[in-house]
Amino acid sequence: MPKITLSTIAKKANTSVASVSRVLKKPHLTSSQIQLRVYKAIEELNMDTSKNFKPYKPIHNSGKILIIDNQLFTKSLINIGLEQELKEKQYQVFYLQFPYNNKSDIHHIIRYVAQNAFDGIIIINDAPYLKTLVAYKNTLPPIVLVNHFSLDFVCVHFDHLLIGHQITKYLIDKSHSKIAILLNNETLTSTMLLLQGYKQALLRASIAIEPRYIIHGCFTYQHARSAVNKLINSTKSPTAIICTDHFSLNYLNKNNYKEQHHQLPDSMVLGALHQANENKAKLTKPLTISYFSASKELKYNELDSLCRINKPLFKMGQKSAALLCELIENTIKPIKRCTIINTESMFY
Repeated sequence: MPKITLSTIAKKANTSVASVSRVLKKPHLTSSQIQLRVYKAIEELNMDTSKNFKPYKPIHNSGKILIIDNQLFTKSLINIGLEQELKEKQYQVFYLQFPYNNKSDIHHIIRYVAQNAFDGIIIINDAPYLKTLVAYKNTLPPIVLVNHFSLDFVCVHFDHLLIGHQITKYLIDKSHSKIAILLNNETLTSTMLLLQGYKQALLRASIAIEPRYIIHGCFTYQHARSAVNKLINSTKSPTAIICTDHFSLNYLNKNNYKEQHHQLPDSMVLGALHQANENKAKLTKPLTISYFSASKELKYNELDSLCRINKPLFKMGQKSAALLCELIENTIKPIKRCTIINTESMFY
């Protein structure tokens, strides 16, 4: 395969070599039209440009922050927290929903950032393009990930291992030894860590891990109903169930849900609770159901009677925005760093 040079790109883009060089090295000196032509040529040539861009230098001071939001549920408490913090720092906030189909699509982010001269970027939740973005991060303004752990970026996240252990130990201390757990996307790091914490708590209490109590693929109201029905009707039904949270889901298609309440963050726990109530006659005592809440506030519904653990998403949004502001102001070194937001127990 012939080597792709700046001359090759210039010919494809119908522009000069100097223009291509400026797009890659000094994008702030080029027009959006020239950038569009050059990036389109790069994509058509399937060129890896990660080593062609000039390292980022804070030359803009535009007062603009880009938020790339990968949440299934929009306008969460994370958004409110970070928007409040950024507003106090007098930053303008711009949102981007980024559909990612192939590796060359990463150029859309790079072009958008260059054209708008953002001072910093916040990315909410894990996303498949993050692995590709790592190669380009030195050419982009400071980036902070929120609600996702990463060794490659500065990040603000929850310690899901501790959460899983904490809630399982609480149930064990309440004399439960048959504890089931409903999990969603088993490929997510947060889900895997939560499961590890659950298993560790059981093993430390000398309780054997029962594979039938570990249910994967619970995303919806109906998934949870089906799982709980199967558990209750099994020969060794559990006395307690932990419902994992949906706060880090971002790969689901909302159009797959037909009923409105299936789209809510509490859909899984509601499904589990409703099925447990229907099967109450088959239980020797009420099933203890635990779940994760994004707020300390009462919901004034049936969920208020369950035991829960609060994941303060609002605080997470505030912390991620404050951390990004510190990076922009160069008050902390832009090294790999992660900040853990502690959960708050609300068991009763």
